[in-house]
Amino acid sequence: MTKKQIYDPFKGAGVFADLMLDYTFKKAFNPDDVESKKCLITLLNALLEGEIKYPITDVKSRDKEIAHGSNENRATVFDLYCTDKRGRYFIIEVQMAKQKNIVNRAIYYAAQSIIAQGKRGRSYNYKLKPVIVIELMDFKLRTKSRDYIHKLKLRKKSGEDFTDTLNFVFVELPKFTKKLEELNTDLECGLFALKNIKNLETIPAKFLNSSFEYLFLSAEMSKLTKEEQAMIDRALKAKRDEYNTRAYARNEGRAKGRAEGRAEERHSLAKGFRDDGIPLEIIAKRTGFTIEQIKAL
Repeated sequence: MTKKQIYDPFKGAGVFADLMLDYTFKKAFNPDDVESKKCLITLLNALLEGEIKYPITDVKSRDKEIAHGSNENRATVFDLYCTDKRGRYFIIEVQMAKQKNIVNRAIYYAAQSIIAQGKRGRSYNYKLKPVIVIELMDFKLRTKSRDYIHKLKLRKKSGEDFTDTLNFVFVELPKFTKKLEELNTDLECGLFALKNIKNLETIPAKFLNSSFEYLFLSAEMSKLTKEEQAMIDRALKAKRDEYNTRAYARNEGRAKGRAEGRAEERHSLAKGFRDDGIPLEIIAKRTGFTIEQIKAL
């Protein structure tokens, strides 16, 4: 029996499940599970290195004070909410399909967590706990930057921090292209696992006994129940359907744009011929316009 044969047959998945799905991501980074929590803390500290004064030592899940109230496809947009011992608020959101105004969206949800901390009464002193939004995106932002991580907060023009109340980290996974042998840091290892685990057949030696080993253990298809496999199967289908729909729309848009461009070029050509005094019958033959259409140009 080969190594592949010891795993349950599963349509659409290999040895390890895709971590960039709602169920598998939340299982791998669950703040209420000891092993998952280690992965989450390591990833957060790696992403926020240099942005927060004190490293995260413990986290716990928290209820979403304000529901998103949107009609988004939750197979391609999902999140984790948690806090740490210092009371800092964390929103970790995974974006599989391209979102318009993604930065404004992150600001909007951060603002909701800020407002939720408010209290009624004149005695309220506006003392706020920091809110940190992590956006893990399976698409590229419309920016010329080659950087795959963008860290933002309120700063002075000099670059000095003005306040740590709002913090944002945007990760463009498609721009992360490092290979296994090139990984040197916890951040690189974490992003590599998120992006590539679904294509691997064994746990790389680099990940054994590391903070991220559990990512592989939690995603092993052979250890998931039939119900869990079915959930992942449905999520994969929804994810692929979403991608196919958007790809079709993009292709249709491109085709329409090309057709419109050709029509405009033909229109300009016919008008130019007419203005140059070329007989309308010849123009009609060369461009496909009728004589009446050419006159109306």
